[in-house]
Amino acid sequence: MIEECRDKQRQAEQERDYALSHQKKVEIPVEKPVLYQKCQNCNQTAYLRAKEKYDMQREKLSGRYKAKTVMYEALMFLLIWYSASTTLFQMIRSNVFISDCGRFFDIIATFIQTIAGCIVLTGKNVAQISDGISNPVVAGIGYWLIRILVCGGCLVGAGILLAFIGIKIAGLYKKCCWDMITILVTLISMEIAIYFGDWIKTVLPINLLFFLLFVQLVYVGIRWYVKGCRENRGCV
Repeated sequence: MIEECRDKQRQAEQERDYALSHQKKVEIPVEKPVLYQKCQNCNQTAYLRAKEKYDMQREKLSGRYKAKTVMYEALMFLLIWYSASTTLFQMIRSNVFISDCGRFFDIIATFIQTIAGCIVLTGKNVAQISDGISNPVVAGIGYWLIRILVCGGCLVGAGILLAFIGIKIAGLYKKCCWDMITILVTLISMEIAIYFGDWIKTVLPINLLFFLLFVQLVYVGIRWYVKGCRENRGCV
């Protein structure tokens, strides 16, 4: 009986090995179920009806969103225009602010005149090198040529430096402060400086226009720092 069982087991294993080595793969076509089947009593599918309903709702909501966006932008423009116009009119009536603006621009003009005088004096001193030339005509030509080159080079360098600084400030403004918050901060600071200029000068003797520029500088620094922190943390 043991040998008979072993023979049957050996025969079964041989049949198994033969079946594994000689089996054939047969592809049986299977019909895949469709997500939305056609209705038997109509020509439209449930998917088309749902898509049509979704498109209609989307167009309606998109139109409402555009209308509200236009209304919001128009309202904000009117508010900004009203605030700017009233602030400008009050600035014209404010003697303190007008006098501070005049003093501020006088200081800038005096500074520019001082720098220009230093440049002219430097060019004059450098041009004195031509005094060693024996020929007076050549010496005169060399004197004015050197003077023009020195003064022109200094002016061109100063212009390039100012343009570079202006471009950097404009890029920083556009990168960090190009939004509605900047407009609000600018208008609020201008209104405070114009409407409460007398009180500010009694507490803090400072030029009001310089005060506005200082506020803008502090504001841009804060926005730049906050944006850098958010970028480092991966929030932007």
